[in-house]
Amino acid sequence: MEAQVAAVCQNIESLLQQLQNEGVLDEQFQQLMQLQDDTNPDFVAEVVQLYFEDSVQKIDRMGAMLNSPVPDFKELDQLVHQFKGSSASLGAATIAQLCIKMREGCQTQNQQMCLMLLGQLRDSYLLLKGKLDTFMSLEHQRKQLLANLGR
Repeated sequence: MEAQVAAVCQNIESLLQQLQNEGVLDEQFQQLMQLQDDTNPDFVAEVVQLYFEDSVQKIDRMGAMLNSPVPDFKELDQLVHQFKGSSASLGAATIAQLCIKMREGCQTQNQQMCLMLLGQLRDSYLLLKGKLDTFMSLEHQRKQLLANLGR
């Protein structure tokens, strides 16, 4: 059983290292993980779940705004700014960088640029979600094994 826990922990570390090497996540995610302890064992899972729910709404809203004949770029910029902040807080480096570029598109009122970047944001979000779903599954498995060991 101990070997299984060690193997799952190794898989988690490998996944996070890969995501950091690819620039998908930065050190901020590691800092979030350090905030998780016995008093708050589901902290990271809760933060990730909230980020997923919030992100889908924001991306959908951006799409709706950009598909209107005359987008409100000021409102869109505020929404992108919020998304950048939540992404940076999670450690979603690629998404935060795309938001910075999209804010430039908002400031120049370049609808085509913003639409292109929104597509990249969607793709990056789906990639991140897939990887973090794997992380959450491994984390759940780790907790189950530890519970079976009485820890």
